[in-house]
This record gives sequence, C-alpha cells and structure tokens, in this order.
Amino acid sequence: MVVFLTELDPRARIKGSRDGLGAQPVWSAMGRPLIGNLTTVTRDLAGFITLLVGLRLAELGPAQDTAGRQAAFLVWEQMAGYVRHEVHSHRGFFGRQRVAARAAGAKGTGGKVALSAAPDRQILSNQKTDGLLGNYTAAARSSALVAPGAPARLTPEAAAFVDATYLPRLATAWGRAVKDLTKALAAETVSFNLRPNSRRDAVAAVFGTPLTDDERNFYRRHLVDGGPHDQTESRQRRLAVLIRHRRRQEGQLFGAYMAQLIADAEQHGWPDLAERLHRAAVCESVLAPATVLFSHLLSRHDAHLDEVVTDLRSQWGERLASVRPEAAVLLPEQQWRDIAAALVEGDYPALVRALAERNATVMRERGGGLPWLEVTDQDRLRVRFRDEPTDLPAADEIRDLWWYPYFLPSLMDVVASVEGGAHE
Repeated sequence: MVVFLTELDPRARIKGSRDGLGAQPVWSAMGRPLIGNLTTVTRDLAGFITLLVGLRLAELGPAQDTAGRQAAFLVWEQMAGYVRHEVHSHRGFFGRQRVAARAAGAKGTGGKVALSAAPDRQILSNQKTDGLLGNYTAAARSSALVAPGAPARLTPEAAAFVDATYLPRLATAWGRAVKDLTKALAAETVSFNLRPNSRRDAVAAVFGTPLTDDERNFYRRHLVDGGPHDQTESRQRRLAVLIRHRRRQEGQLFGAYMAQLIADAEQHGWPDLAERLHRAAVCESVLAPATVLFSHLLSRHDAHLDEVVTDLRSQWGERLASVRPEAAVLLPEQQWRDIAAALVEGDYPALVRALAERNATVMRERGGGLPWLEVTDQDRLRVRFRDEPTDLPAADEIRDLWWYPYFLPSLMDVVASVEGGAHE
C-alpha cells in the first residue's frame, strides 16, 4: 500500500524539531489512523483539566472581550502551575522552570507570588503561544472539548462537566459561583499565597486524585477513546484497551513493546489495528536509521564518500537486517522509497546520495533554502548546517532504535492517568 500525503497535520508538529529530511509528515500519516486527537505534546491529563477549567472561568468572568478573557486564562494557568508544583509536586507542565524558581524566591516574601498576564510575569517567554492555549487547544477541539472556531470556548458538554465537577471544589473557598476567583483573574495583578490556605487548597482540589468515576468516564470518552467524532474507526479505543492491559515495563525498548501490542491486537481478533501498528513499525525501521545517519553526516564535512561508506560498512555490515523490505513499497514519495531500497540492499553510496537529495527537496519546499548536505562532483560531503559530532550507532543499536513517536507516548500517558487516576 502506498500512502499519499496531503497537507501536514498541524497537531503533529514537534516544536523545535529541525527535521532536515521531512520525516514528520511520514510518521504523522502512519500515526493518525491509530490516534486521532492527541498531539506529541498533549500527554498531561492535568494540562487538559487546567485548560478546561481556565476557559470556563474566563468565560464566566467579567471580561467581555477576547483579550480580557485570554488574559484571565493566562493568570489561571499560572495559578494552577504554582499549585501543581507546590502541592502536588507535578513536574511535567509548561512553565515549570519559572514556576519553580519564583516559588523558591517567594519563600522570602511571605510565600506570595504575583500573577499577571503582563509579559514579565508570564511563566513562559510567550505563554499564549507556548503554553496550554497554543499547545492543547487543537487536541481539545479534536476531542470535542473545545468548540470549533475562535476564540476558544468549551463545548456545552465540557462546560456542563466543569460546572458540575470542578467549580464546586473551587467555590468552597472562592465564593458562590467562584465569583471571587473570576474577579481575581480579571485583575491586572493577583497576589497569590503559596503557603497552606483555603484558596490554594481549593485550586489544588481541582487536580485531586484519585479521579472520580465521573471524571474517569468523561476523560476516557473524550481523550482515551478519541472523542465522539473519532476518526480512527475505533482503533484508538481498542489500542487503549491493549495499552491498559499491557503497560510498558521500565527499561523496555519501544520496538519490543510495539511487537507485543501487535501480537495482542492479533490475539484479540483486531487485524486492522495489528496492520496499522505493523505499518508504523515498518516505517520506523527506515526513518530511525535514516535520521541518525543524516545527523552523523552533518558532522562529516569534506569527508570523501568512499570514507563514509567504509565507516558505514564497519558499523552496519553489508546491510541492516532490521530494515523491513516492504518499506520500499509502503513509504510515501519516491525519495523515501529510494532511501528504504538503499537500506534494504546495503547500497550505502546510493543511501548517502538519497539522503542528500531528500534534504534538498525539503529545503526547496521550505522556501528555497540551500541544502544542509550535498555530495559534490568530487564525491565529497559539503555540509552547510554543522551539527554536533554524532557517532554512528552499531547495527545492534539500530535494530533496537525507535526515533519517532507516532503519537503513541501521548496516548500511553493519558491512559495511565485516566485509568490509574493519577496526574503525572
């Protein structure tokens, strides 16, 4: 089967990834039939809870314009971050470094921190784009938690869930209908006390564990199973069942874990799920070695092609046995199929040239930039983007290498949090 790609899924983007080979559209296309709603960064259940509660509080607050509601949300995100750090010892949230530093500094000022949407008080360099609004809204919208369109608003079901589940916890210390909280979030600056007190503890209760049955059912439907508009033909729900029953063991290689999931899917009589997981494994058998080799080549400026090929044969042998032959048919675009064929055949000179050609194509598609890697007429490598020196892995390391996520770690983390009842 040949996969034809269209527009890149914006939810797949890994922030900061250089991706000189344009691998992202490839693994994203393989991952989306398995996991339709989550992104590479939406792995934190408490992040979704913060988003939902914050959007609802901003809507209930006094601000009538989009800018005012966004500012209120940013203040709530800060408040939630400080509480998650101080009370729950959470570590995996956006802005944790600034939160930790300012919380430590607050110990000398009576435990109080200043919350504000002003740039100098934000917990990220640009909290709107780099925080939950910028990173979690698309996934929440795909999960039918946020309504279509802008500005971001909860769906009626999500709003009713927040009203019934989280606002009563906040109201215990922030007043009826949490008016004191919504008023505080709309202020230019809020002084928030990190020492034990009823208001801090009410915010902490939003992230309390274990989850209630209503919470677990709600997040299972919307996040774990892909939401009411799931586009994976129930593969995500069934994959979550497998993940729930077979947790990845500490230190277990991801490729070995994937092989177990494939076997489990076949045992359950889910051939379509097993096939999609198999395709991801086939894809990764090419993308992983191609990516690490390309990174290595970026540290070999002016090396002769013969020298590079000798080094490759020394490390990888005559060919990599771990590369799946069917990848030469399964992968999209002729250049990726050429890379796969060169790997399968052990044609290392063709492989290096194919990687350089792929990079040149990616640079043209990004606006005409010069390639990072070229093979000159004299068969020498010309490197324009120098990377840190990267050792070439041995063949046994390549066999066990898994480089790209296919959105699987996000689903695994969400399943663990929802089914285990713990926020990571």
